[in-house]
Amino acid sequence: MNLDGIVKFFAPKGMHISDSPRATASEQLTVTDVMAALGMIQAEAGIGLAMFLGKAAVSQQDREAAIAWLSEYAKEKAPLALRRAAGKKFPLCMRILATFAYNDYASSAADSYECPKCSGKGLVTKTTTVTKSHYTMRLPQWAKDLRQSPSDFEKFRQVTDVVHQLCSKCKGSGKISKRCQCGGTGKTLDRKETEFQGVPVYKECKRCEGRGYSRPKSSVAYRGILAQLPALPERTWRYNWKPFYERLVTKCFEEESYSDAQLKRVTNNGILI
Repeated sequence: MNLDGIVKFFAPKGMHISDSPRATASEQLTVTDVMAALGMIQAEAGIGLAMFLGKAAVSQQDREAAIAWLSEYAKEKAPLALRRAAGKKFPLCMRILATFAYNDYASSAADSYECPKCSGKGLVTKTTTVTKSHYTMRLPQWAKDLRQSPSDFEKFRQVTDVVHQLCSKCKGSGKISKRCQCGGTGKTLDRKETEFQGVPVYKECKRCEGRGYSRPKSSVAYRGILAQLPALPERTWRYNWKPFYERLVTKCFEEESYSDAQLKRVTNNGILI
């Protein structure tokens, strides 16, 4: 059993009512067995489990605990150049880095962000200037006798017209998906090989590098640090801060992988059965 399989135990959809007999194999894990396994994993690899549960939106408390642990890890492992550049704001800067690094780790193809064009409203306001006209009076008889037309009594004015239209970028949803053009699969059709072999051949999507979604840009984390350290040059961020930021993201995946390995060890070696 892996970590991806435990999410369903936190959000059961209902009872399984059927006339078919329940599986009675000795290796069948019950809910109690899974909860006991999670207790063991929490004692041995609780950080990776908390990171995964926060990533899967199961527990907001675990998400905050994972960010707090990652910020403490950043304070301990931060290079000397970062400590000197941050100065008294070093703890706050490490907290900001840890938050952005965890959000990078927790992002997926199912995520979305607020549309910048309509600010999440789904509608955009379009202002246009329209020329309208009206007649000051009805055409009198003497004007008809003088062969005057109604346009001689027409007055024009400029009116500002405000129209609400659907946002063309988000199609009125107010959200933009982070899913790549490959549909979140991370695979695209290799047309050259498909034509050569005569069967569909897929390759890794070059746009998302097989992830299925676009990663948050590190420049977002740079702007977060820049709010606290306005004098931080972009070159210093690129050579000193960004490698450490990527290291924090990698650490999140390492902790999740370790917890996943421990869960497989507990559930596959007959410890619970």
